[in-house]
Parts: sequence; C-alpha cells; structure tokens
Amino acid sequence: MSRRITVILILLFGAGLLLVWRPFSSDTDGNNTAAKQLMRPDFTAYGLETRIFESDGLLAHKIKSRKMSHYNQIGLTELEQPTYTVFSEQGKEIWQVSAAQGTFYDDQTLVLERNVEIRALEPDTRIKQVLTEYLIIDLKAESMSTEHPVTIHGPRLLIRGDGMSADLNAQRMELKRHVKTIFQPAK
Repeated sequence: MSRRITVILILLFGAGLLLVWRPFSSDTDGNNTAAKQLMRPDFTAYGLETRIFESDGLLAHKIKSRKMSHYNQIGLTELEQPTYTVFSEQGKEIWQVSAAQGTFYDDQTLVLERNVEIRALEPDTRIKQVLTEYLIIDLKAESMSTEHPVTIHGPRLLIRGDGMSADLNAQRMELKRHVKTIFQPAK
C-alpha cells in the first residue's frame, strides 16, 4: 500500500509541476498573437488619393498610392508606389516626388524609399530631376532631406552629391556634400 501511495504522490507532484510550468502553452504565444493583431492594418485601400489643404482652402499637397495600409495603433500608413505632389500658392503643380515604397506618419512626415525621383513640373526650371534612394518629407515644415547619395539633372547639367535639404516654400535645394558636377556647353 505504501508503494501505491508513493506512486500516486509522485504522479500528483508531477501533474502539479506540469500545471505550474505549462510547457504546452507559453506566455510568448500570447505575446505573438497580440503582436500579430497589432501589425494587422486597420484598413487597406487601393488607388487612394489624400489631399492636404492650406488654412485658406488652397490645395497644398497631394499623396497618391497604388496601395495604402493604415496602422492606427502605431500611427503610420504604408504606401506602395506613392506619388507626392507639391502645389504653388496659385494652385499649380510644381514638384512631383515618386518612389517604390513609402511610409506616412501621423506627425505629417512622409518617408520615401527605393528609386526616389523628384521631378520639376514647371518647364522653365534649372533642375529637372533629382534621384536618390531615401527621402524624408516634413509636410508641416514643407521641407525635404536625405543623407543618401543624390544625382541632380538639369538642362546641360549633372550634379552628384551626398545628402540634400530642400525648402519647398522657397523652392531652394542645397547639397550637404558636393561630389561632382558636369556641365555640357550650349551648342
């Protein structure tokens, strides 16, 4: 009988240990499902266009994207093939920025990555195209910046540099570090 009681006590002790330890359902499983739920977008839209207006009602900025996935809890929207357009005070399109992917944050910051292209939409500008791989656009301050290599194309002009900052209101662009300039004389 004592042998039987010893076996029962060992089994009870083992079962108690399993209940306390619970190797089959760990806390990390609960954290993983919470993380998976957190990373699910609140909504996904295709072909969406966002317009941002000045206080006087004039159109200031426009953001279009092939696909937008919004994550409300972390305050960002992922963009596929975004296009950002800047308007002048007269409501004319002056710059268009496109990229392979981007992220729009609730603080009005737009981060563009991979194949970023800035194109001038006005015909009489000295700078026609700016290429880089990463660009941060602050919509509140109406500025753009990057620390990555930049290539600037203009009529009979090619400039290479590292890093750039631009003021969209003043329509002024500045290289942080100049690397090379190539001028082609007029014929």
